[in-house]
Amino acid sequence: MTQKANKQAIIDIVRMNQVWESEEDTEKELHYYHITDALNRKWQTIGLNVSDAISVFEHGNGDTWTRIIEPAPYNPNLSINELINMLNISPEATGIRNDMQIILNTVKRRNEYVSRIVNVNRESRFLLLHQMKDEYLQHDQLTDEHFMQLYSVNPVEALTMYFLQSIDIIAYWEWANANGTAEKAIQYKRDEPLLPFIQAIERAEDEARGIVSGF
Repeated sequence: MTQKANKQAIIDIVRMNQVWESEEDTEKELHYYHITDALNRKWQTIGLNVSDAISVFEHGNGDTWTRIIEPAPYNPNLSINELINMLNISPEATGIRNDMQIILNTVKRRNEYVSRIVNVNRESRFLLLHQMKDEYLQHDQLTDEHFMQLYSVNPVEALTMYFLQSIDIIAYWEWANANGTAEKAIQYKRDEPLLPFIQAIERAEDEARGIVSGF
């Protein structure tokens, strides 16, 4: 079975002009088709009929025949649940659902995700999400002041937003037991913006052992 590059749900499909004039049977005439997908983007593709055009569309973006001709308009009310439904992510895919909630935590970020994704499939959804995560950690991090304020109210939530990864109370206790503080988190992320939280805990534990050992 051929793997579909574009698994995006189709909302509307309209037959347009012929690709080129044909003297043959009308059933063999190749037409352009305009497709509106669930993200509200308009695509152009080609096909002998609707089912053929859908099949070509599912092969994915190809610049020449299958491409986005109108990006999705900015949606100021786009929620994370709406985005997840638009991308047809199954309820069982809890990993990417949780990651999206944490990483795409503003309307601006959710719209950016829609504007940047092209073909929609499991791999493309994951790769773009984590590419954007790395970009945010390097160039759009919480300010020190905002993080400190959040940490004083709810350290688990603050660390989740700061590291853009799921952090539970057990991981926080490990951090706290290693003398982890908001100031240490800031220092570590300044040294290494992409540092995962588990490595931050290990670094804090190593420093705590060093202090206890007198090194």
